[in-house]
Amino acid sequence: MLSNSSYPFFVIHHKKSILGLAVLAFFFSITPLSAKAGIPDVRCQLINQCDSSSRGSSGGDGGAPSTGSKVKINPAAVPTEKGYGIESIFFKSEGDLSFVRGTGRFGAAISPSNSEDTFFGQPGFEYSFQTQDRKTEREKFPNNKITLATAFNLLEKTGSGLNNYSVNLGVMARYNKISYGTTGGGGLNGSLGAFSFGYSVYNDQSAMSYDDGFGGNAYDVVKYQVHTYNLGLFLHSLSLDYSNLKVLVPDYVEPAFATVQTYTATLSTKRAIFTLSQRVEESPTMAYNYETKQMENKSVKIEYFGGVRFGVTKNIMLGALYNYYLLREFSLSTTLYF
Repeated sequence: MLSNSSYPFFVIHHKKSILGLAVLAFFFSITPLSAKAGIPDVRCQLINQCDSSSRGSSGGDGGAPSTGSKVKINPAAVPTEKGYGIESIFFKSEGDLSFVRGTGRFGAAISPSNSEDTFFGQPGFEYSFQTQDRKTEREKFPNNKITLATAFNLLEKTGSGLNNYSVNLGVMARYNKISYGTTGGGGLNGSLGAFSFGYSVYNDQSAMSYDDGFGGNAYDVVKYQVHTYNLGLFLHSLSLDYSNLKVLVPDYVEPAFATVQTYTATLSTKRAIFTLSQRVEESPTMAYNYETKQMENKSVKIEYFGGVRFGVTKNIMLGALYNYYLLREFSLSTTLYF
């Protein structure tokens, strides 16, 4: 989100193009090589056997409880285990979907929803009056992108201690339905014994709308780059994760326009997974005050997240999430795998 003041953004006006159609074509062309995101984690959590030798090849994920959140930030987080999966997060009358498939060594996922202004994603770009109106009405950041991510297992060995390791590499393409622009990026994800790690870098763009003065909308397109890394420690039923995300805008005077750090703890029991997390965002954008319903100057914004997911059957998980969309709201999640 942007304040009304003028920051030195690199703003570009785009003409329409059909490049984004390649995203869908690419997904369908690689479908036979694709992975069920989150399925190995879900399955081992449900039977209470998630130790360092049974986590699958997806490696570290930064602690995000949503598979869709992971793969939209780091494509290497798409697990490569064989199977299919569908995930959705429901808020109000809308659901954010993610579809995944895997064959054993390759994996792919596609999602028609954004990661901007979600708890584990980057800040969204919008004017402060738009942020105020949206958060007052409890409306999540609008979906206007399609993300395709694919990963493959580069190294994997099953053993005990440091003899148990895996490394995945991934790439992704993202299509903006408003600017008609296509961007991409890549990432690495892995684990070594009880430790996990990940790194990604990708280009992105956001279309900021405004009144064109003739009763319609015009758009400014902001181009930026995102760098992320995460470190994790797995202690049988407890996992601890740290994630760092930086948003870099060309010509901006600071090294990073925004930095988001998350600290996450996840506890697994026989039939449920509990997640708690703190998010610390540093950026020059204004912050929304939920008591006064006004915008205020605040460079550091701290938010908290809570979630619980239950295994209903061998193939279905249901969950409840708090503050996933940074609205201090409650949402529901479902995961179906087969």
